[in-house]
Amino acid sequence: MIRHCAYCLKSIEGDQIKKCAGCMRRTYCSRECQVKDWTSVGQSHKIWCKDNIGEEDIDWEVKETEGKGLGVFAKRFLPKHTKIMVDRGYRTIKETPFDFINSLMPHGGTLQEKWDLNSFFTKEGGDNLGIRLARVNHDCRNNATNKFIPDLNTFILVAIKDIQEGEEISIQYYFYNDFSSSKEVRDVRESVIKPKWDINCDNSCVCKNKEIVDAIQKGHELDELIFTLPIRTEDDIKASLKKVDELIEMGEKFASGIMPLARTYYDGFQIAITNKNTFPLHKKYIEKYLEACEVVDSKHSSNYAEALQYFNTPHLHKNSY
Repeated sequence: MIRHCAYCLKSIEGDQIKKCAGCMRRTYCSRECQVKDWTSVGQSHKIWCKDNIGEEDIDWEVKETEGKGLGVFAKRFLPKHTKIMVDRGYRTIKETPFDFINSLMPHGGTLQEKWDLNSFFTKEGGDNLGIRLARVNHDCRNNATNKFIPDLNTFILVAIKDIQEGEEISIQYYFYNDFSSSKEVRDVRESVIKPKWDINCDNSCVCKNKEIVDAIQKGHELDELIFTLPIRTEDDIKASLKKVDELIEMGEKFASGIMPLARTYYDGFQIAITNKNTFPLHKKYIEKYLEACEVVDSKHSSNYAEALQYFNTPHLHKNSY
């Protein structure tokens, strides 16, 4: 079986394959690559070794896909919420190893052109590049989503639905169905994805479906409304939580998985704890928020640590009555 070095990405087989003695899944071409990958120079595998993280050649593979160049495909059934990939995030061209960034599209392009095409911008961490994540293609009907975790300097790729063996794994490069984004931000989406990634969505694409587009806008308006609602009385709070539940239901139907729902779960928690009589209602929201942080941010993140603290001691939150 041919494997790939988890750090330098070189193809290896037979006696060349050196497995991590901890997880027995991640492989290397040399001791040098393993040492780098164990630290923050690579994936920081010492953090992830005991977690059931997807690995190349076992759970997924990079191969040619028609009309797109390379893509990432499932090598086995990947259940919803599987952490498919954990990829080191590089913050600048200078810190990215030359061979890594030079292997990316566009072939023959400058390093800056490769960076611009393959890096992701996030509000939390600015521009970041994941070498393996860069092989994952866009689809408006994505079956996975990714998030950059600044305190871990890591991208996590998570399945948002069951992915079948042989199915291409896809993400959205620019979300059409993010309730937190204004209509103005969503309206410029096409002017960004066409020139940057050569993505052309025709009228049959889900992102052009009027019923869905209208529902996303309604969700955005509801998202904006929730924190303008009064929470002075028990009845006020219950009315606000009813709106939160409505937004969660819409998110489960139209949003891309659990990641965009995390903030709404947290909103419900913050609202419920403001009154002694509604305080018990917080539990369902903090439980779902903790789950979302574990799935998308991982148990190693500061977001999860904070969520766990509020799960165990909700009275420590500043909004608590």
